[in-house]
Amino acid sequence: MPLASMPISRLHAKAALRTPRGPHGIDPTARRGGPMPAATVQADALDSSATVHCEAAAVFSARRHDPASCLHDHELHLIGAMPARLRLGSGADEETYSFAPGTVVLLGPRLPRSLAFEHRVPPIGTPDGLVLRFSDEPLRRGMALFPELGDVGPLLARARQGVQFVGLGMDTRARLRRIETLNGLARFAEFTALLNELAQWTDYHLLAGAVLADETFDESGRALRIHKAIDHIRDNYADELSLAEVGAIIGMRENAFSRCFRRTTGQTFTDFVIGLRVAKACRLLASTRQQVSSICYEVGFNNISNFNRHFRRIKGMTPGEFRAGCLRGVG
Repeated sequence: MPLASMPISRLHAKAALRTPRGPHGIDPTARRGGPMPAATVQADALDSSATVHCEAAAVFSARRHDPASCLHDHELHLIGAMPARLRLGSGADEETYSFAPGTVVLLGPRLPRSLAFEHRVPPIGTPDGLVLRFSDEPLRRGMALFPELGDVGPLLARARQGVQFVGLGMDTRARLRRIETLNGLARFAEFTALLNELAQWTDYHLLAGAVLADETFDESGRALRIHKAIDHIRDNYADELSLAEVGAIIGMRENAFSRCFRRTTGQTFTDFVIGLRVAKACRLLASTRQQVSSICYEVGFNNISNFNRHFRRIKGMTPGEFRAGCLRGVG
């Protein structure tokens, strides 16, 4: 049976969770008396300040004892050897989903307050699930600085409704587990590669529907429309684009679209379009021998002086200097 979420009957009692045990029957969350080893203290300190936090799913479920809490971070769940379940909604609108081993589920911040994700403790010798937690704000700031990160925008918007990915390959799940073993820049690099794969994955289910009456879903609906606009801009960045035109495509008036676009991306509409064009120009400068003037028009600028001015403002150098740096291996 494909890895798909299946609504099941509403639960009247929360499934009991056994205390997670290690391979020798030891509670991995408990520590013996006495000082912790210096290496452990250092690792804990590093993880507490990291962008991406990892923990075993069974430990996550045991710690998340209060189901009436609201998510403040994104949570990416990899279901381990035992099935897991998720309760979403409240009262008559509550639904329970069951996930098969190997399923990957992404939950965004500020999902309904009755959210409860339960991972079952796997038998000894079988793989536990994994939970990655990461904040929304750092990625939003990064999208304003690095246009390439904008590709994850639609994914983060969908996450506010909960996303179950269908049919993910072993390579993607292995990358998710590999993140747990890494630290520092290596972990973040692997994490961004994982986000890119998930952002490009088109086979998924949205878990929370409009029936979940929560004010955050109004915000999520606007965000989804903005990211539809971003998709249109990315596909047509070299054409003449206007606020009014793109706003009309997603059903928003010009002023409202302008405000929502800036709030979602951290950039004005114009700066976002120019950033995309300059980013594309950089790739062409580094990978082709096209003349600078040819690249200027190909990426959507209407004259060379305008192109040079914006390129220098964003990159701190002229297009010719950028290409020379790439040829020297420093661009």
